Amino acid sequence: MKVKKRIQVHSTDIQNITGFSLRHSQRILQQLRKMNGKTKQQIVTTYELADYLGVDLKIIEDFIES
Repeated sequence: MKVKKRIQVHSTDIQNITGFSLRHSQRILQQLRKMNGKTKQQIVTTYELADYLGVDLKIIEDFIES
């Protein structure tokens, strides 16, 4: 059976990964939405966050799963 992985990123995920404050993590989410031309209702993916932070996607997925 294949395990489903979450692809949506929340500000608390960014906070846990980077160690930034919650408000700074919310600003990063806003920047990602603006850079990718997304509205407030559209999700930011793990792929976009990995690209923005310049880290491997596997690192992001490991933090979100735990």
